[in-house]
Amino acid sequence: MPSRLHCWLAALCLALVPSAAMAELPAGPGDWPQWRGPNRDGISRETGLLKDWPEGGPKKLWEVDRVGVGYSSLSIKDGRIFTQGDLDGVEHVICLSARDGSVLWQVQPDKVAALLVQRVADEMKRFDRDGSGQLEEVEGLAAYGPRAFSSDAIDPDANAESLAGSRAAAIFEAYDKDDDGKLSFAELPLLRDEFLRVDAQDKDADNAALARQRAEVIMKSADKDGDEKLSRDESRPTIFNFRFGEAESRDPATNRGDNLLTTEEMEQYFVRREPGRDGLVTANELKDFFLRNYPRRDGVLSATELRGIYGGLRDGMGDGPRGTPTIDGDRVYSEGGLGDVSCLDAATGKTLWQKSLATDLGGARPGWGYSESPLIEGDLVIVTPGGNKGTLAALNKYTGEVVWRSNNKEGAQYSSPVVAELAGVRQIVQFARESVFGVTADKGELLWKYSAANNGTANCATPIPHADHVFASSSYGAGGGLVHVSRDGDGQKAEEVYFEKRMANHHGGIVLVEDYMYGYGNGGLICMNYLTGKIAWTGRGGKGSLVVADGMLYCLDEGQKMSLVEASPGQYTVRGEFKIESQGRPSWAHPVVAGGRLYIRNQQKLACYDICAP
Repeated sequence: MPSRLHCWLAALCLALVPSAAMAELPAGPGDWPQWRGPNRDGISRETGLLKDWPEGGPKKLWEVDRVGVGYSSLSIKDGRIFTQGDLDGVEHVICLSARDGSVLWQVQPDKVAALLVQRVADEMKRFDRDGSGQLEEVEGLAAYGPRAFSSDAIDPDANAESLAGSRAAAIFEAYDKDDDGKLSFAELPLLRDEFLRVDAQDKDADNAALARQRAEVIMKSADKDGDEKLSRDESRPTIFNFRFGEAESRDPATNRGDNLLTTEEMEQYFVRREPGRDGLVTANELKDFFLRNYPRRDGVLSATELRGIYGGLRDGMGDGPRGTPTIDGDRVYSEGGLGDVSCLDAATGKTLWQKSLATDLGGARPGWGYSESPLIEGDLVIVTPGGNKGTLAALNKYTGEVVWRSNNKEGAQYSSPVVAELAGVRQIVQFARESVFGVTADKGELLWKYSAANNGTANCATPIPHADHVFASSSYGAGGGLVHVSRDGDGQKAEEVYFEKRMANHHGGIVLVEDYMYGYGNGGLICMNYLTGKIAWTGRGGKGSLVVADGMLYCLDEGQKMSLVEASPGQYTVRGEFKIESQGRPSWAHPVVAGGRLYIRNQQKLACYDICAP
């Protein structure tokens, strides 16, 4: 099909998308039915696309502000877009028209919604000490710490200055026990990490002297056994309850510390990480904090606002769901940040079944939330609860019942599984806490595993299987390794071919085009030979995500820059770039190319660009 006609037909199919009331939609070109596209490899089948972008980027067809907070990417099928996001603090699965971004439906799965209603009622009864039917500032702070701040709704007509001042006064009245007009961390540990944001920096202060004074005060107050060192237990009433690992010196050979903090180590931390801060909060500092970060909020939580505490994943690196829905026929399979796996009717959003990775499958949510996108394998849905009952779970895609659990018992991480045939065996390949591994697709029996690419913090990137090899990569000081998978008696083994520390991919993914991989590693975008590990070139950028379409890389870095780069090992060549508006968080949702269009999800915003060649 000629490229111009292909793009025209794709646009026509989008224009023919009916209203939400119609149950059946026409199928058209340009489907992107799951995480990383049709083959789960980050490669679009689109052709006839622009090879150069005009200044300012391609034409924006539409932009909407209605997909909620989160990092979920998109799935697209038959002119409909599926994603996840927090709407008013509550996690939803959302369906929009690809024609104009209008919402066709947005739902919270039935069982999850019912549990939320009961949870809010129970929590209000538990913490509403004065029986007012709402949680006052001090009640909310005592119950939830800083989580209460972000769930408090904005009153656009309120006096921001007055509200911030009254909130600060209420907190000081409750917690300034010595009435000295200042709050130490020991007096208000409920603020946790937010304490560092409240404590204002004095740029004219003697940084070294201030750090020494703070360290000496903490040592004097917290060193209960008098050994002039703080153990982890002794540090709990101090700021080092949350910063112990950052302050502790480590042996370079082993990367281990002695689990004790000296005055000198605390001093060095304060000089390096908190220059010019005295470790005390005044009422004016607290007022300014509320004005900057939570303006026009009264600090009082109603039952409706309380839903935001429990309605989805809450995390200091950004709230909201991470996983991308998977579309299989007339069904949508989603996995939320708290581990709620749901099967919905694609036309209406009606709940067909729902399971919890934690409560139903005995999993343990990783620190930054469940982030995988469900994998369909025949009649199975593959998900990763992690834990002692089996790292992977295969569910019947029609009923949600467990068909098998894998016989390895690693904790879940942030990667999404893929299916591949390696050394003659069809298998599920996944990246968990301790290793990247393969299990049989029909029974979940462990075939092989490889641990060199894992780190102790976060393993995120989807593995890249190809020609009896698997490449896995992670950041946090690790890198990327290729293994060859072969038969070993009745089982299989994985033998390392090479390891390259520079290809340390964080969470933006890697794509394989013919013999070469492209992905963000140490120092920017990297092109590397898959089988040899030889790096062809390194381009610009820090961290980012990417997809491939029509011989071009569509690269979105976390600093909100979108670039068009040639997918060629010859040299790094940029063919266009433009900036998108910052939403106050890094841009981590992977871009999508489908139907002659480029889609960029940036927190609650979703934009669609025309990238068809004339």
